[in-house]
Amino acid sequence: MSEYQYYEFLAVDRPLSADDQQALRAISSRARITATGFTNHYQWGDLKADPTQLLQRFFDLHVYVAIWGSKRLLIRLPGAALSQTDLDAF
Repeated sequence: MSEYQYYEFLAVDRPLSADDQQALRAISSRARITATGFTNHYQWGDLKADPTQLLQRFFDLHVYVAIWGSKRLLIRLPGAALSQTDLDAF
């Protein structure tokens, strides 16, 4: 049985350098990599990296959707964007 997983990462704050893009290419030879993003889908396998680490190193936004119903949205914010009081609600 096939599966489907979709990964998209966006760099909003700064473009990816050529070195950044090369590092991302080492993770996936089939991904669409630009100065502002990384997009790939998998039907037989999975992303060969931790999405949280990719977000921390390169990107500002991440979206993941899988055929079995999993969905994820990650947003990187500056530390000063939210107070501990804001976070306590979660």
